[in-house]
Amino acid sequence: MENKKFYVTTPIYYPSGKFHLGTAYTTVLADTVKKYKKQRGYDTRMLTGLDEHGQKVEQVAIQRGMTPQEHVDDMAQRAKTLWKLMDIQYDDFIRTTDERHVKAVQKIVEKFLENGDIYKGTYEGWYCMPCENYFTETQLVDGKCPDCGRPVTKMQEESYFFNMKKYEGWLKEFYKENPHFIEPESRKNEIFNNFINPGLEDLCISRTTFDWGIPMPNDPKHVLDALTNYITALGYMSDDDSLFKKYWPADLHIVGKEIIRFHGIYWPIFLHALGLELPKQIYAHSWIVMKDGKMSKSVGNVIYPETLIERYGLDATKYYLLKLMSFAQDSM
Repeated sequence: MENKKFYVTTPIYYPSGKFHLGTAYTTVLADTVKKYKKQRGYDTRMLTGLDEHGQKVEQVAIQRGMTPQEHVDDMAQRAKTLWKLMDIQYDDFIRTTDERHVKAVQKIVEKFLENGDIYKGTYEGWYCMPCENYFTETQLVDGKCPDCGRPVTKMQEESYFFNMKKYEGWLKEFYKENPHFIEPESRKNEIFNNFINPGLEDLCISRTTFDWGIPMPNDPKHVLDALTNYITALGYMSDDDSLFKKYWPADLHIVGKEIIRFHGIYWPIFLHALGLELPKQIYAHSWIVMKDGKMSKSVGNVIYPETLIERYGLDATKYYLLKLMSFAQDSM
């Protein structure tokens, strides 16, 4: 059999607290798919990592009496310790504070600026700090964040924006030609009904109200981060892009359903604007829910994988996670 490649990724996780069973599920799922493909003779690569910038991370660090860098260094080590305990055989662990990522993001933003895809303006909207995202009035659900259901705050600040409207027609055509790009179909329907059909809003990509982020090229009072770790981890925009040439496009992005908008709208448009191939498929899995809603660090209704492993063993814990979750419905 020809040694075909298979590149699978998890999201980059927020290091705002100890990882719970929901995070473990996503990672176990990606690791299991990778191991299956490897046994089938594929040249496999798995990426995971941490999304280390942003206001939420900065505030958690302050609460712990640490600098943001000290906090994320500690959380990165904790994550690696957990994945070792769970026999997660990832090939790369990307951190958005890595120099390789920071430099590549700045080059990508410079390219967007050259292409006229980014402009400076003033943003006024509803901001959800846990999700670190702005929403319009119509996108709110019962006046709250449509992603996590928590309260939002009215904010106004100078920002840089990515011109999403420019690519709206292309995105709709892409989905017509690639109806199975997102699975399950219900996730695709959500982003179409809630965001694409009403008309895309330009995306705020920079902040000035805090400084824990990647400095904007030529305008460092603005800090940014970008959903580009899947390619920067392969050396895109670096002196050695051999891994990028070998493994891109990704075969499968595995994400939680709460971030499907980023991966189903913004990520394809970013890649198209860069002239790059899109990943072959995105799988947005459902949630593990407790009696008071989605399992969440901020809510505190969490179960930790270490507890189950100590009580039932690693194999039983992994089997439970994979057996527990249904394809399209939340699981308890």
